[in-house]
Amino acid sequence: MKKLLPLAIAAALVAPAAAMADATVFGKVHMIVQNYDNGSDSTWSTDSVFSRVGVKGSEDLGDGLKAVYHLEFGVNPDASGTLSNRNQFVGLAGGFGTVLAGRHDTPLKMSQGSFDEFGDLPWGDITRVMPGEDRLGNVLAYVSPNMSGLTIVGAAVAGELGDTGNAATSDLTSLYDHISLAGLYSNGPIFASLAYNSYDTGNLLAQSYSPSLLRATFVWNGGNWQAGAMYSNFSTDDLGGLDDVTSWGLSGHFMVTANDKIKAQYLSGDAPVAHVNDLGVSFSPNITVAGGDDQVDMWSIGYEHSFSKRTYVHVGYTAYSVDSIADDQSAFFGGLVHSF
Repeated sequence: MKKLLPLAIAAALVAPAAAMADATVFGKVHMIVQNYDNGSDSTWSTDSVFSRVGVKGSEDLGDGLKAVYHLEFGVNPDASGTLSNRNQFVGLAGGFGTVLAGRHDTPLKMSQGSFDEFGDLPWGDITRVMPGEDRLGNVLAYVSPNMSGLTIVGAAVAGELGDTGNAATSDLTSLYDHISLAGLYSNGPIFASLAYNSYDTGNLLAQSYSPSLLRATFVWNGGNWQAGAMYSNFSTDDLGGLDDVTSWGLSGHFMVTANDKIKAQYLSGDAPVAHVNDLGVSFSPNITVAGGDDQVDMWSIGYEHSFSKRTYVHVGYTAYSVDSIADDQSAFFGGLVHSF
């Protein structure tokens, strides 16, 4: 599967003006046939998986400065409905790096690199265990130039909620009610990152809390094989008396041939049995938190065959278990992906 490294966004934004002088249409169509089994029922479905379409481009403003834009929308070939918002921004890029404003993946989400071998799949994606896979609006972000393999990415997110008289949504008036920071290092076979999110809850539950999320990722690409490790800790700051969430995972793949890949992934952590819904504010996503000592384990195995750089088929199996739930859950899928 083609992976978008966190550094790809920085590379795209500072690409030569000639390469992005005109608007470029891009997208991906991803359809799967899936069987989901929750222990008592088995259901087959045909689904679109985060299919998308967008347009991007730039304008050379002279003196090494250019304007950049990116408008990406989620589409669903399997059902009727409106477009959904993905990364959408406008910005300025130059020798200083890139500054952008709009809607974007947080630096912490970008910090996963190519770790997630089953990204975007209904089952198997790290979102099932790892918190922090966020795409937020109201973002003001900065991407530094590449400094001998190191790129610094930061984003400030405005809560845009003044004193409304509602104790759960007041006092969120700054440009940085939510902050996400990441250091991304890529050099030869090594990709490593360290990322941090901080959240301002306003007066949620009649008290101000400061939960935070720390994630570390390491990926080694050995050419025809890759191995990765990830660790995540979400500190609730005793929000609602909820426990902290610690998760970890291993992933990897092996290229059997130039066009055939076998991949596997294992994730384990505190079970997502309760949620702080939006932390009571508009700028933050659902934060997964744990209940007691409940534990979740998820493992996946898959195979891909590429017909070209833009088209491949894949099959896979995921098993998901939670200590407090008697029946394990599983999913088997087969799919076709075409990017343009």
